[in-house]
Amino acid sequence: MVTVSSRRHWNKASSQNDDVDFDKAQSSWLKTFYRWLITIDGDPEVNKGRVYQSLPNVTNYMFFLGGRFRTVRCRSNLAIFTGFTVVAPMVLFSIFETGRIWHSRDGYKLLVIFFYYFWAMCLSFFVRTATSDPGILPRNIHLGQLKRNFQIPQEYYSTISLPAPQTIRGDIQAKIELKYCTSCRIWRPPRASHCSTCEACILTHDHHCIWVNNCIGQRNYRYFILFLASAILSSIFLIANCSIHIYHHRNLPSKVPVTILLLIYGGLAIIYPMLLLIYHILMTGRQQTTREFLREANSKNPIFTKIHSIEHNPFDRGNFTANMLSLILQPRGISTICPQERHGDRDWRFVSVADFHSFEKMETPL
Repeated sequence: MVTVSSRRHWNKASSQNDDVDFDKAQSSWLKTFYRWLITIDGDPEVNKGRVYQSLPNVTNYMFFLGGRFRTVRCRSNLAIFTGFTVVAPMVLFSIFETGRIWHSRDGYKLLVIFFYYFWAMCLSFFVRTATSDPGILPRNIHLGQLKRNFQIPQEYYSTISLPAPQTIRGDIQAKIELKYCTSCRIWRPPRASHCSTCEACILTHDHHCIWVNNCIGQRNYRYFILFLASAILSSIFLIANCSIHIYHHRNLPSKVPVTILLLIYGGLAIIYPMLLLIYHILMTGRQQTTREFLREANSKNPIFTKIHSIEHNPFDRGNFTANMLSLILQPRGISTICPQERHGDRDWRFVSVADFHSFEKMETPL
């Protein structure tokens, strides 16, 4: 017969177990939510086989909101500065300028509307450029033989040259070069390159932009160009609105100090994006990426290097406009690694592989 004391002890123990299970469930839920909110590295306890939870193990990417946004961790704070320089003038303009210009007797509403329109474009394309997939390629697709411990064969260190299908200049036929990435363990497609900052290979890699803290590649190049163009146009309309306001107070400029500040800001802010946009127009018109240009020029600084066409360029269409449009408006293509997708256990795309190793001896967090 169960005594009253034993029954009370059993009920107390059962209640304690329920509390422990509830605390564990709550802790697991909070941890899962935190990992969904921001994923800096993988966690075996809450890893549900999502790509955004495993990709940080082999790259320098960190993800937000379940892989919908990304950035490169522990690198540069210049992207935050860039975002601030985009938002700050709009806030000041809205507080000190919009109402006065909008209700002025001459009526300059259209200029105000244009400013906000291009500013919204600038902010939108800045976020897309900084947080979208530039075109990263999966790792560990082309591996060595098992009997050699997956060591990279010596011939993989060579460059493979393939005949270009279109361009023949004189007696020399243009070649397309293919290289093996010893970090990602893949044969890179034409024009793809490895970014040491992101620790990933990028399709049609142009450069890694410190101002957005992301690579500029095939899948976000058009966003980058539109970001520059909209930044220039929003600065132009900011200058136009502020100039009108200052003109109306030309006898008492001390009454519009913020207007003068915004005018100076707009004049300074337009310089760098305009130079960068002109540079990329000239580059794309010659069917070159920044990496190809610097490699050909044997330089690390594009500012003081004269832009010229690459001899026997297999991608050159022979026309400036056709080259520019084909590179800027090239198809984004599908994402080779979608952060929201699930993957199976022991997926080697998300495993860091050393130079000398055996998969049978490796311990992975997947």
